[in-house]
Amino acid sequence: MALPEYVASLPRESPLHGKYGQPPEYKAQLLLPAGACALGVVALVSGAVAAGLLLVAGSIGVGVWLWRKASAAEEARARWARSLICRQCPAVFPREDAVVA
Repeated sequence: MALPEYVASLPRESPLHGKYGQPPEYKAQLLLPAGACALGVVALVSGAVAAGLLLVAGSIGVGVWLWRKASAAEEARARWARSLICRQCPAVFPREDAVVA
């Protein structure tokens, strides 16, 4: 049985919602790293090279980290959406690994 259908069929108060429920969504908030990068460029242009490089490098690093975190959350949600659950045992597995009976 498809995992999303199984979770939808559970009663609201079921404790299995926490165990088999959909992973939380994560939206990357890139406004702060973009602002820090812009501030770093301004610092570079104004002559504060060390501070500018630190701000630009740090904001790029934080932006990449946030982007990867959002990508991982999206992949977990997609993997959950295509997963199957065995109703005989509590095993959850990806649809690609399913054995057709």
